[in-house]
Amino acid sequence: MELVVQGLLLGGLYATTALGLSLVFGVIKMVNLAHGEFLIVGAYLTSMLLAVVGGDPLLVAIPAALVIGLLAYPLQRFVLNPLLVHSTEAPITATFGVSVAVQSMLLLAFSSNPRTINAAYSSSRVEILGIGMRSSLLIATIIGVVLVIILGFVLSRTRFGRQVRAAAADPDAAALVGIDVKHTYALVLAVAASVAAIGGTLIALSFSVDPSAGTSWLLRAFTVVVLGGLGSLRGTLVGGFIVGLVETLGAQVFGSQFRDVVVFGLLVVVLLVRPNGLFSKVQRA
Repeated sequence: MELVVQGLLLGGLYATTALGLSLVFGVIKMVNLAHGEFLIVGAYLTSMLLAVVGGDPLLVAIPAALVIGLLAYPLQRFVLNPLLVHSTEAPITATFGVSVAVQSMLLLAFSSNPRTINAAYSSSRVEILGIGMRSSLLIATIIGVVLVIILGFVLSRTRFGRQVRAAAADPDAAALVGIDVKHTYALVLAVAASVAAIGGTLIALSFSVDPSAGTSWLLRAFTVVVLGGLGSLRGTLVGGFIVGLVETLGAQVFGSQFRDVVVFGLLVVVLLVRPNGLFSKVQRA
């Protein structure tokens, strides 16, 4: 049972780190290959702010997330939006270029040494009903659930959410009724980047990060999003739980060196059986 709980909590972290990727695909229909760098830059920025102002990492992650969101807005508005007019492949290539550039800048600024964010709960454990669990993963799972609830409420109950859903369903019709689709898309990427930055801080609380770690976390996030159903926020949460559980149990059965084989093998099987994901009927962003 403790092993199962560990897998579910690891999956909660995976889901939190994948929410931004799912949101962007659900609305803009774009695979953001720079998503992993949003995660890692969020972790590094939080670490830098902590060194200056101190405090709790989860609180410091909020201004760090806002900064990442402010940087992501012009990227979508002035770089990716014009490319979307020409083809759906061009923005993917552009985000790959952004990913490579950001990795290079992080290497120049911080070298390749791994970095972690330390807090009282980063390495501690709590026991609930006799089951031990890592505090940092429990916090990450709770934050992931809260973010899904908040994003779901915003998308379904607010004026901005109605604009986002209209732009996602039919951009041309949305523009005809007065919605600034380019501005909406840019806001969506800003929100997704901010959520990713929070996820990056949670990663650094549980594991070490380095400038090249974004690629591996992007692959995990992509696996979660595909399993849960592309563009589905609640499906992303469930997909994260599945990936974490399969990875933990697979490592126990086959050995930790086969973690990636088990996870990506599951991805291949799901793509063959249900290309739209296991939970494609779940409410989409």
